[in-house]
Amino acid sequence: MQLAQPRDPATLRAYEALLQATPDLLYVFDLQHRFVYANDALLTMWGMRWEEAAGKTCLEVGYEPWHAAMHDEEIERVIATRAPIRGDVPFPHHAKGVRIYDYIFTPVIGADGEVEAIAGSTRDVTDRRLHEEHLELLVNELNHRVKNTLSTVQSLVRQTLGTAQDLDDGGARIESRLFALSRAHDVLTRENWHSADIHDIVEGAIAPYETEVGQRFELSGPPCRVNPQRALALAMALHELATNAVKYGALSRDDGEVHITWDCTHAGEGAAMQFTWRECGGPAVEAPKRRGFGSRLLERGLRNDLGGDVELAYAPEGVVFRATAPLESAPSETFAEAELETEAR
Repeated sequence: MQLAQPRDPATLRAYEALLQATPDLLYVFDLQHRFVYANDALLTMWGMRWEEAAGKTCLEVGYEPWHAAMHDEEIERVIATRAPIRGDVPFPHHAKGVRIYDYIFTPVIGADGEVEAIAGSTRDVTDRRLHEEHLELLVNELNHRVKNTLSTVQSLVRQTLGTAQDLDDGGARIESRLFALSRAHDVLTRENWHSADIHDIVEGAIAPYETEVGQRFELSGPPCRVNPQRALALAMALHELATNAVKYGALSRDDGEVHITWDCTHAGEGAAMQFTWRECGGPAVEAPKRRGFGSRLLERGLRNDLGGDVELAYAPEGVVFRATAPLESAPSETFAEAELETEAR
């Protein structure tokens, strides 16, 4: 079978060089579905020499029966319709394992106007497919993240304005809470939104209240990573705790301190986090008569978003906040979603 008509040997050698140099898999079937040509890229994928493959069908070369039958049907369809067909299929590569290939079968029309062979071209599109799937996953994650963030902001604004003294007070509180949310987002962005270390979350949350490292806050805990939802919840809780400490607690006095500790355990049913905020050196503490948004966020919100247990104690010597949460899975409902459902009811 001739692929072209040029008689010049140099032109024929150029054609052959092109066919062998391309990374695409190039081949030709005769009308009996036998391979009459295969370039080096295809032979490498098979792990065969041309002498072993010449004149064999797909099944004889080693294709799975379903795969060979599919190509047999496609070859007959090309012969009958005289039109190309295109598809994609997984195939075990001799050296790279299972790969995804995009292929096209094209009729070769002879001098008599009839189909005399079927030429094929196949390209490895595995990396492109994986990239497309990764992009789709990122878009879905982004959509979910934006939805959760908007729900959080919506709940934050409604609840803050509902307990604010006036619009100026409400605006200031909303702004500070949004800044806290933004700092937590910065930490997660640096980590590509996979997870964040508790130490980084705490440092970002207390930075506005610490004039000198270690002056007002004492931090202690091992490396311990939490997922994005728990990281944001913890950051917002720390903001509320620090704000209350500045107004009424340890940070309202020059000699007041806050001790923040955490630990991670990996025994029993899975990994878990224990987190504690403990104030000392401030004025005597009394439990508030009215629960505001900040208190609800600490007690109910963190319980929802962490998927664990929380405790807010107004001890006379200083506020103590404790939280425990599993680390292997995320809770299904965020505090913002729970708050909006409560408001709707």
